[in-house]
Amino acid sequence: MAFPPAHMLIGAGLAEVARAGMDHPPPRRFAWAAAAVLAAAPDGDIILGILLGLGGSLHGTFTHSLTAAAVVALLAYAVGGWRWAVIAGVGYASHLLVDLLDESGPTNLMLGWPFTGAQPYSLGKLFPKVPVHGDGIVDTALNVLRPRPLRNLLVQTLLAAAMFGGLVLLARGIRRMRVHRVDSAAAE
Repeated sequence: MAFPPAHMLIGAGLAEVARAGMDHPPPRRFAWAAAAVLAAAPDGDIILGILLGLGGSLHGTFTHSLTAAAVVALLAYAVGGWRWAVIAGVGYASHLLVDLLDESGPTNLMLGWPFTGAQPYSLGKLFPKVPVHGDGIVDTALNVLRPRPLRNLLVQTLLAAAMFGGLVLLARGIRRMRVHRVDSAAAE
């Protein structure tokens, strides 16, 4: 399972790529912030489960689906138009992508919810799994500070930071190609 820093970095990076393809994109800092928050949002199902007295049983259910990503994009469209719908959809859906790239084998995703409860296997083993075990939320949180989980969390974050940098460079390249295309069209 990838932790919030990895999700947030990838979400912000993909938002920058999306912005690069837009005329009059939303402001960078707001787009990055919105996408980062939405990239971590699907794991809010853990908190919801705890508040409802269900423990972690809701984790990886409806919030980890393409339906949820579409609903988030539609809500963003209703509030801010198509540009924000793209940013919100990309940010939220990035969570699903990152979860497909961890080393857990069977994932916690229900991509086809509510039509199917099937959970796909990981597509790759890019992000090391951070083992979290414990009796209660405090014990589980403290477990992350043990050497192996902490090391894996740091590796996840560094990999995501490198991917973020690559996505920002990709966005820069897209912008340059768009400017070149406009300049070429104007010269004709």
